[in-house]
Amino acid sequence: MSIGSVDFTMQQLSVHVGISPTTFYNLFGSKGAVLYSLLDRGLGRIISDRTAMMQGEDPVETPILTMTYAAEFFTRKPKLYRSLYKFQLSARDMAARPSYLDRGLVFWQQNLQGLVNIGCLCDDAHHGAFTRDDVALALLTHSSGVIDLWVQEDLDDVQFVARMTHDAALIIHSIVPESDRKRIEERICKIRPHLKRFSFLGDI
Repeated sequence: MSIGSVDFTMQQLSVHVGISPTTFYNLFGSKGAVLYSLLDRGLGRIISDRTAMMQGEDPVETPILTMTYAAEFFTRKPKLYRSLYKFQLSARDMAARPSYLDRGLVFWQQNLQGLVNIGCLCDDAHHGAFTRDDVALALLTHSSGVIDLWVQEDLDDVQFVARMTHDAALIIHSIVPESDRKRIEERICKIRPHLKRFSFLGDI
């Protein structure tokens, strides 16, 4: 079995870790569940690391820094996470997928608590302003799309981190007061030289 590859059978995996195939099936039920377990473990590490870092952080910066941290986390083991996400984006295990996505969405909701506290977001959809759920889902779907570009190797590691950060900054820029936008714009300008230009988008 190649390290970092998802091209294996449950039989091969059970031999690799030294337990019986029956035990493996009893624990996980399917190869997809094994792979989602690995993805969930990575997400858990990102959540625990960022939760510790967020204490005392500027709430305007928190979601952007979280997106950067997540991208950098994946690029530390690119072969593994490209393989895991390639699986997640194609042969999906529908038993494990919903809980994994829910956990990611809850994480983004928690990252936006500071923006709720300072009045940039609200939790009431009838309030007429941006809601925390609106922005949390935008961040989740944004990251999923950029991860797909990275998985397909349309982006290298540096371009991946830059695009994840840049687009998260654009999302947050749209909801914060004018007084906070200048520093986000400065961050975007610094990132821009590392962004890949896509021919199908012209000069974007």
